[in-house]
Amino acid sequence: MWKEVEIEDDNVLGLECTGKLSKKDFETMHDWLDRKLLGRDKPALVIFMGAFEGYENASAFWADMKVDTRHGGDFSGVALVADQGWIKWGTKAADIVTGANLKWFATKDRDAAISWTRELS
Repeated sequence: MWKEVEIEDDNVLGLECTGKLSKKDFETMHDWLDRKLLGRDKPALVIFMGAFEGYENASAFWADMKVDTRHGGDFSGVALVADQGWIKWGTKAADIVTGANLKWFATKDRDAAISWTRELS
């Protein structure tokens, strides 16, 4: 599942992913992002993934790719906060491939991730 995380900055969005995410989770996340992006010029995004376990199935993975593709250029930067090695490496690979401004932070560096996004917004 995922939920919105309030960040004390009008131009920084936050969300937290926990457990295994489903296709429905990504559909509701996509709708939330569409609503939050209205009237904003490239906000930053912090995604807290310390308790993220992956995808429920292949359709969930593809739903995530749709969100990434649709919103890839909508943010000034995206901070991913997690300790899982595969997320760290995935962030580096996605940053190179997509040209998006992505940066990985360890969960202990949560405040640094928020500060980094504030500087970008």
